[in-house]
Amino acid sequence: MLNETKAHISKKIAVATNDNVLVAGHVGRCKAFLIYETDGSKIISKEIRENSFTHHSPNSDHAKDHHHQHGDGHQNLVAGLKDCESLIFNHGGWRLIEDLKAHNITPILTNEEVAENAVLKYLNGNLVISEENVCRSHQQ
Repeated sequence: MLNETKAHISKKIAVATNDNVLVAGHVGRCKAFLIYETDGSKIISKEIRENSFTHHSPNSDHAKDHHHQHGDGHQNLVAGLKDCESLIFNHGGWRLIEDLKAHNITPILTNEEVAENAVLKYLNGNLVISEENVCRSHQQ
């Protein structure tokens, strides 16, 4: 007789990082994203995605341009993380927060330093969210 098991629900959580260990200070300038696949309570696997999505990324031609246009929103970032339900990072601009929310990616700002610890605490409901980390400069 087979035992009934709960349906496996896989969730992907992205974490902005510069060194593949720590949560990055600013999502737009991070070098990569750690993508953690979870079953809702534990980490199943981890993938590293180089940040080629943002204008501020180290690999972008716009990395030195501090006056770039935000008119197109964060479409490349959203497209690059479209399979993730959440993005954990330390701080970022309000436009990024709104664009992530509009595309069903939950922005999670935290002062937690270690990426894997942040994901585990998030899964267990123990991650301290730091809403004060939202940059609101240039907000109309």
